[in-house]
Amino acid sequence: MKKVISREAMIKIKENIEDFIVSEVAEIFPEGKGEYSLYLLKKYNVSTWDALGKIAKLIRIPMDSIGFGGLKDKKAIAQQFITIKNGPKKDIKTREFELTYLGQTNKPMSKNLLLGNRFEIRVKNFPIDPKRLDQEVKLIQTYGIANYFDDQRFGSVKSSKEFAAKEIIKGNYERALYLMLAEASPSEIEKTRKLRDCLKKHWRDFKRCIEFAHLSWEKNLLKFLSEHKPSKRTFKRALNLVDREYLFFLGNAYQSYLWNEILKEILQELGLNHFKASYLLGEFFFYREVNEEQWKTLKNLKLPLPSPKLRLELNHSPLDLTRFYDKVCQKEGFTDLTQLRSFIKGMVFKTYPRPAVLFPENLVWEKISDQEVKFIFFLEKGSYATLVVKRLFYGCTHS
Repeated sequence: MKKVISREAMIKIKENIEDFIVSEVAEIFPEGKGEYSLYLLKKYNVSTWDALGKIAKLIRIPMDSIGFGGLKDKKAIAQQFITIKNGPKKDIKTREFELTYLGQTNKPMSKNLLLGNRFEIRVKNFPIDPKRLDQEVKLIQTYGIANYFDDQRFGSVKSSKEFAAKEIIKGNYERALYLMLAEASPSEIEKTRKLRDCLKKHWRDFKRCIEFAHLSWEKNLLKFLSEHKPSKRTFKRALNLVDREYLFFLGNAYQSYLWNEILKEILQELGLNHFKASYLLGEFFFYREVNEEQWKTLKNLKLPLPSPKLRLELNHSPLDLTRFYDKVCQKEGFTDLTQLRSFIKGMVFKTYPRPAVLFPENLVWEKISDQEVKFIFFLEKGSYATLVVKRLFYGCTHS
């Protein structure tokens, strides 16, 4: 039986910041010497970017002096390691974060040193059947979870459900600019609301919106657009003024969506008995049990992110991966992977292999009340804790 369960279905995650606690695990420690000061950053209801920006401003250093491993959820109590080159050997405390000095080290913190994260998540409105929940935990320990990119990856398309990267590939440059400037934001959404509202109301009258631009490249881009006659060439040139990190971020979000769709195609091809659960951009397919033949294919399967230069090999898998990648590309209006190409500087589609199956480590649960439960587990970097919670909830409510 296949059943679709709405993403609005009852459970409440991150209702309070105390409900979601994440602690980073990394290969870095005080060495007693070195040019980098190592700190433990503990932040409350503030994004990693905003916290780092506040730290840089407070101690009067450029942002690129700060090394960090990953971006942590805003609505959470999050702990992560950061380094500051020749940083102050003291603790700093504000309303939004605490910075604890740990000592000196010879290397800056980076994503290469990040091992993963430990989570403690309280979930409300979770109907608790201890026997059923224990059964689902055991299934996950045995067969893992489909390792999708979850909603957090797609904040840039939360409003429009459209990808600026896709419009760039198709040559719809004005639409791409509208999506990335008026619908999404390279920084905190609330801080750019006036700019986005102005652009939505007065699109093409760019001059009147310049005063609301939050970042210098946004101001330069809007100034350029206000001084040139609207045309496809003008909008294409304007895209080259967009911050390259933001362009890469937007391209990576589109790759992540395509990756999700490819994994779903493979799960269907394998004939896995699955149930569906809606998410921001469609549906997740969750499986529960996997037979021996299916598991041989799935357990060690790694799927590279779609990229125009990607060359797929069998990698000891019976699956013809090219067929799945091409099928998803064709659904998006492209012939194959080679058409996922941008001629805008910064819009680069890098690839890396991502495991198809996620295995939460040391997964345990604790009953708080009849309708509230706490989950504790560790995830390797790049995976989503909310996905584990959804899989458990949907597994417990699926019949």
